[in-house]
Amino acid sequence: MLKKNPKIAILLCTFNGSNFLEQQLDSIYAQDFKNWTLYVNDDGSEDSTITLLKNYKKKWCRGRILIRTGPKKGFCQNFLDIICDQRIQADLYFLCDQDDIWMPHKLSHTIKKISKLDCTKPVLYCARTSYISEDGKYILGNSILFRKKPSLKNALVQSISGGNTMAFNNNLKGIVRKFPIAGLVSHDWWLYILNELVNGKTFFDHEPTIFYRQHKNSLVGNNITFFAKFLRLKLFFSGTYREYMTIHLKTLQSNFSNISNIPKKNQKIVTNFSYFRDRGIKDRLSLIWSLGLYRQTLDTHLCLYIGALLRKL
Repeated sequence: MLKKNPKIAILLCTFNGSNFLEQQLDSIYAQDFKNWTLYVNDDGSEDSTITLLKNYKKKWCRGRILIRTGPKKGFCQNFLDIICDQRIQADLYFLCDQDDIWMPHKLSHTIKKISKLDCTKPVLYCARTSYISEDGKYILGNSILFRKKPSLKNALVQSISGGNTMAFNNNLKGIVRKFPIAGLVSHDWWLYILNELVNGKTFFDHEPTIFYRQHKNSLVGNNITFFAKFLRLKLFFSGTYREYMTIHLKTLQSNFSNISNIPKKNQKIVTNFSYFRDRGIKDRLSLIWSLGLYRQTLDTHLCLYIGALLRKL
């Protein structure tokens, strides 16, 4: 069980984020749960991000915010670097983007949900988001409500939620640290895969607790408009997702021996997927049904078969 007043580490990664960072920092400070420390990995900002962070460090009470230097290898490596840092110790870890706005009850709400789970095992919390306009004045809608159960068979072919909604415990942190992070390109997808690989508990919350700002520099953006879906399909059929999957599969298979509690059936799913995705058309088409792979919505699930046909998985 989760302790009554858990110690929270908020892991914020920044890079030239001064345009929206103040609103995010203010929303963190306004949380109705107060037992937290903010750790910031800055990835080499050349704007006023560092100055802004130092000003907040002076304004907030001592020890509230700790500013660090990231690896300067992109947002994924920046997040994985701070996730794996042994010097950061807490009961729960919350990932945080520089341009969102947290609802005042985000921490308390998430803690309440996680407290109902078996925290002796790896736990990953993720959720829907509410999209807001660039100026933060208008709510544009919510992200897609996924209803299918999280599992490894889903995680291998789909990232279920944005990292900006994720929270996890020390058990999952320990698993992440046992795998190399070099070359990985999607920290949130990777957390989902690893949690399901070891039969951890992934909880997808239907209630949003953050406002996800939509602007021209958004790295991912929403998943509800036709244009957003088109961009994701473009990534899928261009082979980008296949590249991501290849990286995931190779990293998993070459490091199975590092983890003692990976169920044999899960190792077999990963091994078979890796093998049959490069076989003939018949094998590629049958692997989705035979392994039970699935995506969360009907349209994207059908894309799995097209992707298998065109060797895009």
